Amino acid sequence: MSDKKKSPATKRDVIGGRARKSESAPSKTRTSSEVNAPIVVDTFSRIESRQKISNPDLLRKALLAILITSLVFAIGIQVGESRNSSSVDEAIRSVVESSAKEIDRDVLERAAIEGVLKASGDEWANYFPREALEIFEAQSSNSFTGIGIYLSKSRGGVIRISSIQEGSPAAKSDLAIGDELLEVNGTQVTGASLASTIALIRADIGDRVDLLVARAEKKILATIKAGKVQAKSVELTQVTSSVALLEIASFISGTAIEVSRVLKSANYASGVIIDLRNNSGGLLQEAVDVAELFIRNGIIVSYKVNESEKVFRATNSNPIKVPVVVIINRNTASSAEILAGAFQDRNRGVVIGERSYGKGSVQELISLDDGSKLELTVALFLTPSGRIIEEVGITPDLAVAAAEIGLKSLQVLGGLASFISKE
Repeated sequence: MSDKKKSPATKRDVIGGRARKSESAPSKTRTSSEVNAPIVVDTFSRIESRQKISNPDLLRKALLAILITSLVFAIGIQVGESRNSSSVDEAIRSVVESSAKEIDRDVLERAAIEGVLKASGDEWANYFPREALEIFEAQSSNSFTGIGIYLSKSRGGVIRISSIQEGSPAAKSDLAIGDELLEVNGTQVTGASLASTIALIRADIGDRVDLLVARAEKKILATIKAGKVQAKSVELTQVTSSVALLEIASFISGTAIEVSRVLKSANYASGVIIDLRNNSGGLLQEAVDVAELFIRNGIIVSYKVNESEKVFRATNSNPIKVPVVVIINRNTASSAEILAGAFQDRNRGVVIGERSYGKGSVQELISLDDGSKLELTVALFLTPSGRIIEEVGITPDLAVAAAEIGLKSLQVLGGLASFISKE
């Protein structure tokens, strides 16, 4: 690594412990020759002092020996450094030192890391610099500064707007869910990582953000002023006197608690419709907690990493027992697919709409020494029956066109209620 700056070394987050520092090296037992070495040196010193004037040749030889030893030692250090320095480090150092214009080494190192992730073939891998990580974590909380959009990246590398926060600055603009993001403040983001794009959009309250998007072969430039966004992931509507429509836009911190809260003030004796359309996912535990509100016990989702299985189970002695219909579409992904799959596999609800996106892989965050993080795919989620979601998605029990989804939801709930009453 360069003498100017070291690249961040990886440090894996481990629950319940951290890597130990290496123990101090044990003291080395000296051999008899090492024990006697000081005596030999001392004898030589006395001989040298007596011959200092009478034998100048011996003095020259001694000085020559010292010089040769110093040169060998210096060469050894250089060889050791060159062996420890990779060709990537050497290339970055050469570019920085030889360029006719000033180049930020951090930019080159970030490009190198993103290049490694792209070459790995992990389509969900991401690199989060410290500044991007702050935004990434903020958007999982209840409030953050920004324009109020959520992004997703397709397998082809296209970045799209997956959700727009209600009441946010973006909601008042010309942006729409599904728009392909082309530029942020004049910088092209086609092929860029999700983390880099998030960092570009970052803005303080009052700052202007220019987004160029593509929609149906038409380009639209939206200029938005950033503001304080109050994240609201849950919306409840009383569609009939006894049926509640529960729209979940994303799974952020507190989503399950909010679902429980709004249901307490609603009348849903005839059933609940859970709308997960355009929900790109979010926090896994929140999705599991929402499922547990309706499922008494059993597996919700599981995955295996290095032969170690992680299982998320429901344990609710008093779950909601009314009929449930879950609506999904092609933009339903990740944690939202896990929720739909749990309702389907545990025969707790009927899933309708269209086949979901198929993003069912587990990403692990690995910390780097400079505070940045890598997000790497380490496993695949499995539904309660053992189905893989990744690249497959959740196939609805009943395929329904978007124009008919409302009416069909009520019809299915009516059929479920009738079936339950007969039992």
